[in-house]
Amino acid sequence: MNETQKDILKYWYAWIYEQDEDETLMAQYLLDQLGPKPLRILEAACGGGKLCLPLAKAGHQITGIDQDKYMLDHLHRKAAEHSNIQAIQMDMLSRPWGSGYDAVILGANLMVNIVTERDSKCAQKNLLERAYDALKTGGRLFIDYDCPLEVSKWHPAINEWVCFEGTDDHGTHGRYVVIPGAASDRTRVISGSRRWEIIPLEGEPFTYTEKRHQYFPALEQTCAWLYRIGFTVESIGGGYQGEPFDNQHRRAVIWARKTIL
Repeated sequence: MNETQKDILKYWYAWIYEQDEDETLMAQYLLDQLGPKPLRILEAACGGGKLCLPLAKAGHQITGIDQDKYMLDHLHRKAAEHSNIQAIQMDMLSRPWGSGYDAVILGANLMVNIVTERDSKCAQKNLLERAYDALKTGGRLFIDYDCPLEVSKWHPAINEWVCFEGTDDHGTHGRYVVIPGAASDRTRVISGSRRWEIIPLEGEPFTYTEKRHQYFPALEQTCAWLYRIGFTVESIGGGYQGEPFDNQHRRAVIWARKTIL
């Protein structure tokens, strides 16, 4: 894939993601949990601002960081009328996030969706360490990710499926296809591939496929990381409406507080 194709693909994906992905329920949950007092909040992998914008509208001071400039372009456009949103493009695993925040958000499945050439466990623990450094003492960390008890049952080897499909405002049509692979309960790793099928308005159609390996840390693993870093885990749930974390509700929704200097 050449640079022009890469730009077309990334622009298309950011545009389609903005249209199709809905974080309304999570945004309302965060607003309820954070309360009405204006806070200084950082969201890692903020994307186009589906969480940043409602938090800013509620009066919070928001900093969003993301590596994808195409996602951030959407946030910049939507945040033009809000002076309390700052969007920064950065590699979250190599640059500091700042400090003194009242809350840090690692939402929208970031813990398992983070893509890195390094070891997934190291990258996930790195996220938690950087969140700790960014928080003031007493600040709160929100984590939200799919946490199946048995990954093989949660993600069986089924036929490939289309995650996103549509046409962006440049006229590029495409499909984002998930290709399942192996899932190991011992390692908690799910492997597979992702395929982008892109048809530009002008130019030749092209396809890009990449392998993907996701590590799904068990709840016990995540809590152990948090305790070792210096957090106190305050609550664990299985959803945004008070569901318990159990075999039926396997979305780990965790609140932790920075308690050690």
